[in-house]
Amino acid sequence: MKRTLILLCVVLTLAGCNKLRIGPKGEGEYVMGSATVAYEQDNQAAMKKKAMKLAELDALEKAARVFLSSSSKLQYPAGLKEEILANPAGYVRRTYSQSSYRKGDQFYMEVCSMVLVSELSSKIKALEDAAEVKKTNIYVASRDLAGGQISINNYCRQGIYLAFKNQAFNFIDGGNLSQNNLDESTPIVDKAKKEGARFVIIADSSANALEAASSITTTMLPMRGRASIKVIAANNYQVIAEASGAGNGLAAVEEISVQQALKTACEQAAAQTAQAIDTAIHSAKSFTFVFKDVNTIDRLERLQNILSGLREVEDFSLTRYRNSDATFLVQAQAANVEELAAKIIRKHYASFSILSAGADSIEFAFI
Repeated sequence: MKRTLILLCVVLTLAGCNKLRIGPKGEGEYVMGSATVAYEQDNQAAMKKKAMKLAELDALEKAARVFLSSSSKLQYPAGLKEEILANPAGYVRRTYSQSSYRKGDQFYMEVCSMVLVSELSSKIKALEDAAEVKKTNIYVASRDLAGGQISINNYCRQGIYLAFKNQAFNFIDGGNLSQNNLDESTPIVDKAKKEGARFVIIADSSANALEAASSITTTMLPMRGRASIKVIAANNYQVIAEASGAGNGLAAVEEISVQQALKTACEQAAAQTAQAIDTAIHSAKSFTFVFKDVNTIDRLERLQNILSGLREVEDFSLTRYRNSDATFLVQAQAANVEELAAKIIRKHYASFSILSAGADSIEFAFI
């Protein structure tokens, strides 16, 4: 009987990731990770050890991403890789192999790692707080025409980046646009939201030869550039700024002249939207959301998806996760915290209940 009980305990422990949920009220949080390595017939012990280490690192990185703010997910804060990902032993208590098998000339392993989430969240918050500036993510996409033909040299986006070089913005390159994108921007905004952007800049630019000026000189190729720019808030698809600009290019090489014209026109147009973007950034109100008894990393990810799905929410970050309780700082265009809470409860009434509410804060509990 005693031996049976011991064996049962071992089985339950090994099944921890799938069945048991030992949250931060215990030692840590179980997180799944996986890795694939080259199959080594003659060195299987070392191969399995390597696979487990890589899978453990995958679990740690998965947990770390939950605690990153939206701006940091695009550009990790300084020290994250060196102080956390390069030191998994400091944040992983133990790891179990859940499954492993050979796939042709490769070997796959899935593991269950107990991540010390309290230590991890505290360290990431310290790294983010140490950063000089928290940047606002802006998605930038453009269509460039040179003499009526599509150009893929990104000259317009170069001009936009130049216009905001002294601003605390983190740019996401959205690539080249088609006429359909210019006519209907919703798909572009949807994509930008998924990549963590708070604003979207859509630019349409063109450069054409100045025929009158070209008759005066035979060695230089003058170009006239024009640009129109639209800035859209990713959370609610509202246009917050529109501007146009013009610029000239003059060079012996046509491509250089085109570059000058497009960059100047787009830089001029973008500069006119800076004030509107800054006003929009600071117009959102700050609210504190507390969720009790979260218990798992999966639930934390679910909470983040719920918050990002609210059109009023412009930005949010997980500021604290202790004793199974998660605290989010939410930036939103809302009259009060009850307005946001009502939307969450209406859609997820089977998952949450409201424990208390203040002027700018609210406390939920998982049902």
